[in-house]
Amino acid sequence: MGTRSEAKENTRQQLLQAAKDVVSSQGPTALSLRDVARRAGVVPSAVYRHFESRDALLTQLILYAYTGLAEHLETAVASSEGHGAWRTAANALRAWALANRHEFLLIYGTPVPGYRAPEATISAAVRVAAVFISRTPQEAGPPADPTLRKQLTAPAADFGVSADGLAHALAEVSQLVGALILELGGHFVGTADPADQLWDHILTRQSLGGTG
Repeated sequence: MGTRSEAKENTRQQLLQAAKDVVSSQGPTALSLRDVARRAGVVPSAVYRHFESRDALLTQLILYAYTGLAEHLETAVASSEGHGAWRTAANALRAWALANRHEFLLIYGTPVPGYRAPEATISAAVRVAAVFISRTPQEAGPPADPTLRKQLTAPAADFGVSADGLAHALAEVSQLVGALILELGGHFVGTADPADQLWDHILTRQSLGGTG
């Protein structure tokens, strides 16, 4: 029984690796169960024993990416609380993105047409966001627009922060993710390349604004 179970898990891992290879070489829109089966060396019907559809396979890749990023961030900030914790988290985010380019772009890049993310992926994304939200000073930044504050009241309560604090955290994280997408896309070539100093400048500006 153990051998059979191990064989099934090995096949599943081969399929996931094949799917990662497709995403890395062609992008997530090119993902198909038939191509994944061919790369993994199994018949197409074997894929359906593990993933009922392309979207189910894509969801698993997204979950792995979010989980890997969350674990990396949580480990990085475990011994870094208070002043400097935001910068530690931000630097960990960039390090992971540079080391896992395709996974980062899968979860933060252009959405895959027709794909509807299930609740599980949202929960995984929240785990990543929580690392930054919990390390954003509540008094940082200007007060949020009343409409934005109303939008964020419920999710802010879930995180145990104020709506203004959540607004500030989202704005700052959006800047980090946007900068990384530009860097990974090669948009700093010819200007801030490599982007180490630009990244540090961004974090310094955020610190002056009360974050980090």
